[in-house]
Amino acid sequence: MKIESTDQDIRTLLSSGYYKIPRFQRPYSWDRENIQEFWDDIIRDNPGDYFIGSMVVYKTGGQKFGVVDGQQRLTTITILLCVLRNILGNLGLSDLAQGIHGLVERRNIDNQPEFILSTESSYPFFQDHIQKWGDPEISISPFKEELNLQAAYDQLNILVGGIVTGAQSD
Repeated sequence: MKIESTDQDIRTLLSSGYYKIPRFQRPYSWDRENIQEFWDDIIRDNPGDYFIGSMVVYKTGGQKFGVVDGQQRLTTITILLCVLRNILGNLGLSDLAQGIHGLVERRNIDNQPEFILSTESSYPFFQDHIQKWGDPEISISPFKEELNLQAAYDQLNILVGGIVTGAQSD
């Protein structure tokens, strides 16, 4: 078995493979406090070259990886990207929105659209209600994990919206 460590920024990480959170991983559980701490670390305190933490993955084939550690952060980063994409799209900044969406979903080797992060435990809610660009197509009765995902999306939407509103009033 080969173990490697590499430093990568988020764009490189998300552009270099597809990641799956297997069912044996704990469900998404970040609450309001975790989201706020994440936001404060990466946005409010803005250290420039912030170390977001380590991820442990295993190769499942080609450019596909299973996530062993870092799933909460990776999921939250994906949610934040979806919020940014949606807000930019709503502001008519479609090129920027499309560019960000490329970090959430891109065409695979078979030229089929594929989400860069997939989860087994919150499927299909996460894909259809958070990652998909546009209105959800599937009606789902959410369980605790789905409620946590939606709460994270809503909180990040408020936080990003506050910055956008502040920038527009300047």
